[in-house]
Amino acid sequence: MSETITQTKARKGRRREILFAALTLAASILFGLFVIPGGVVTPASVKHLPLSPAFLPYLLTAAIGIFALIHLLEAIFAPHIPAEEEAGALDAHPKWKSRVLMLVALLLVYLLLPDQLGMLVTSMVVTIALLAMGGERRPVILIGVGISVPLLVYLFFTQVAQVPMPLGFFEDWM
Repeated sequence: MSETITQTKARKGRRREILFAALTLAASILFGLFVIPGGVVTPASVKHLPLSPAFLPYLLTAAIGIFALIHLLEAIFAPHIPAEEEAGALDAHPKWKSRVLMLVALLLVYLLLPDQLGMLVTSMVVTIALLAMGGERRPVILIGVGISVPLLVYLFFTQVAQVPMPLGFFEDWM
């Protein structure tokens, strides 16, 4: 009896994966065909796509579409999940409510504090908190990834893409 229940749960989980991947792929296609061309203004003087303001949105949309396609194919054609993993894989985490609340709080921090702390410092704090929420406990990884990834993203946007970012309390120093 329990075997049929776990098989039913696994089938529901697989259907959810297929639906999620198909909707993500559809959203990616819609963004590429309608949202980006309609929402991103490209000056007529820009002849090459990599120099266009639409390049990064198209690149990210294409990457999401490729990952969604891979996820869809894997959900359809991957071998069935072994019975031992089925039962635990589809259950909700026991602390999911508190984690959702912490995530909302971090998103509020990310929304409200860049003007005071600066985008770089806020991103570092939020990244370290997200890593800790995800279970990382090694200080070297927490600090290393928490500083290097936001710094690299910040440098890309400010130096390469020429997007101004809030400096917060560093504004007077620069």
